[in-house]
Amino acid sequence: MLVDRLGDVDVLDLEPLRRLPLLVAGSGLLDPARADVVDLLVADPAALRRAEAAVARAPVAATTAALLLRDPPSGWWDGLVRESATYSLLQSGAEFGAWRAAHPPAPAGDPGPRVRVARTGTVTEVTLTRPARHNALDLRLRDELHAALHAALGDDRPVVVLGDGPSFCSGGDLDEFGTFPDPAAAHLVRLGRSLAALFAAHGERITVGLHGACLGAGIELPAFARRVVAADDARIGLPELGLGLVPGAGGTVSLPRRVGRHRALELLLTDGTISAAAASEWGLVDEVVPRARLRARCLEIAESAS
Repeated sequence: MLVDRLGDVDVLDLEPLRRLPLLVAGSGLLDPARADVVDLLVADPAALRRAEAAVARAPVAATTAALLLRDPPSGWWDGLVRESATYSLLQSGAEFGAWRAAHPPAPAGDPGPRVRVARTGTVTEVTLTRPARHNALDLRLRDELHAALHAALGDDRPVVVLGDGPSFCSGGDLDEFGTFPDPAAAHLVRLGRSLAALFAAHGERITVGLHGACLGAGIELPAFARRVVAADDARIGLPELGLGLVPGAGGTVSLPRRVGRHRALELLLTDGTISAAAASEWGLVDEVVPRARLRARCLEIAESAS
């Protein structure tokens, strides 16, 4: 549902919109009471029409995302459970099925460790080491990163998370999407090895450095961290809607905490990515530095907190 003018409408007349399975979008400036009943709030009518086109491509996933974001969960774990269950449900849907049929998976074929752990001064560095695939998060990388973070967070040292190669993390490995034979069981597996849970529970001790492509999980997980530093070449986006899905790495919990639910949904409906500078303006990242300074700046921040 697209709403261009809400200024003359009584707020009580709008409240029933919150109880309907619709994505409610509006443009322009709204007072807080009216903005509360809108899922997507963009600057102008042209942006509203672009959002309408995005919703038209995957209406079920877009509306489902709006409903997830509409009311904040009671806590991060509750939010992760809701998100994971919804993600699994959508993997059984027609929109994701159409995408998977058009993009048959291919074997990974890239052996080698996915994570490197090192100690630098008082800081533990955890680095993603799948550069040829832009550190796409496959099951091996998820499991190795979970083990590395679990061990690193077992003491009092601050942790810095970085990525090798041209990108921090290009999101989930698309070749593995939907390959689990039972989406319902995948929901429990996802929660049992939840990187988002580690980031959410220990975010105050984590600093993340972003560069290159930071898509899907590549921004959803960092958004839980106390400090997020972006290199000036970082490109940030949520591509899940194009697959008929909602964010599945904690993004419906982490992103609204940083930028609010309207911005979080706008990022999902954006066709492409936003720059590091734009992410800084939104509050999605805390500072932007030259690419050559990224690691050093992250270590400085972490060491100051130790």
